[in-house]
Amino acid sequence: MHPSNTNTMKKIYVWLLLSSCVPFAGAHEGRDGLFDQIAKQLAAGDVEALSESFSTTVELDLLGDEGMYSKAQATLVLKQFFERYTPKTFSFKHCSDKQSVKYAVGVLHTRDGTTFRVTVFVKEDGDLKMQQLRIEKH
Repeated sequence: MHPSNTNTMKKIYVWLLLSSCVPFAGAHEGRDGLFDQIAKQLAAGDVEALSESFSTTVELDLLGDEGMYSKAQATLVLKQFFERYTPKTFSFKHCSDKQSVKYAVGVLHTRDGTTFRVTVFVKEDGDLKMQQLRIEKH
């Protein structure tokens, strides 16, 4: 295969991979899907709005500090995280739609220049609720 054909195939593959998040995000929650909402809330550091998508208990893994929290506790823990690391931008790079558990992986850039990899797991139990949020240095 000619090298230019290989580069073209790579670009097509990357485009398909990245665009796979868009149809999934809107498929379950109308035009603005749950992952679309979560992305906006993470970009804004809006923990109050983000907490509306939490399950009654949420597993948080923030920079290796793991724990199972009630919805209210998780909200407080995330507020403290965002006070330390003020978001600048956020976007999901990959989404997966597997049976009742779905996940998305994205990148959070903060105002101080720190970059984090963010993984969100949601479970469908009548509606979609966030079960786990993992934030690790990128």
